[in-house]
Amino acid sequence: MKRDLSKDLIEGLRDSTNLEFVNNLNFTVFSLVDQALKALSNKSSFIQPEKAYFMPVNEIYTGATTSQSAYAYFLGIANTEIELNSTDKKHLFKNFWKRIVRAWKMSKKKKKKKKKIEERSLTVVTKEKYTIDDLKNDFVFYLSNLISTSSIIYEYEDHIMVVGKEDFGTNVKINIYITMYDEKNGVFKMYNGRKNRYYDVDLNERFKNLANKMESCENFVNMIKIYNSIYSRAYSKVPNQILIESLVYNCPAVLFEHDVYQTFLNVSNYIRMIDVDALRSICDNTKSIFKEKLIIDAGAQVEFAKLIRVLDSYKI
Repeated sequence: MKRDLSKDLIEGLRDSTNLEFVNNLNFTVFSLVDQALKALSNKSSFIQPEKAYFMPVNEIYTGATTSQSAYAYFLGIANTEIELNSTDKKHLFKNFWKRIVRAWKMSKKKKKKKKKIEERSLTVVTKEKYTIDDLKNDFVFYLSNLISTSSIIYEYEDHIMVVGKEDFGTNVKINIYITMYDEKNGVFKMYNGRKNRYYDVDLNERFKNLANKMESCENFVNMIKIYNSIYSRAYSKVPNQILIESLVYNCPAVLFEHDVYQTFLNVSNYIRMIDVDALRSICDNTKSIFKEKLIIDAGAQVEFAKLIRVLDSYKI
């Protein structure tokens, strides 16, 4: 038996986020990263704060957050020397071994509170070449100085995660992806240590399309947020945002010219009925959503099927 999806429920999901909290959290994260970069630049000739680009990249960019949201950011550093050093085959094995050692050390600490900062050490650049792994290690060193001793930093291959009720709030996870940055093209460059290469992440068209749709469609962000909420209630995680944004972005503007409940019904029926091959990626309008790398690599085809399954379980 299908469940009723009432107007009160949809309006409640729209209003469920404390936007003041999200804005304050963003301010805190930006401030901490800025301070850490300035401290690092005083000790390293590789880092210039004006050459650092920090940006929210998931649902916090639009404000379509839910209780299941993690707060994801890209930190891009424009430095050709670090970029080249990281892929130098002469240092590949050494860099790989350093990542293994760091990952092992972090796994031993996961159930312990963060230890005093004196127990960490800044990367000493001698004859070795300074790589993106060294950059991540040094960034963590200075960030650790700025957060409370009750907060914990976890290091992963391509990002760090910071958790701490005192600094950020209850059940909040801050994910910061350490990347290189192409200033000329405005592209973040994600390093894959296993393949020893960079992958370009170009979000420029996405940001442009989001801005245009947010300006022209009053309920655009509300729809993203409601889908995030419905999906996370069913599967205890927020779906891939490039997928969700692309689905809502493809909907004609006329569907949004109603109150939030009727707009949700219109958009949901449109998404359920349309041929998915006709849906364009919000990051590249020349690609269908399932030709978009940021959707395919995240396994979001499965998430699309799960979203349709959730919508089909309601009377729409």
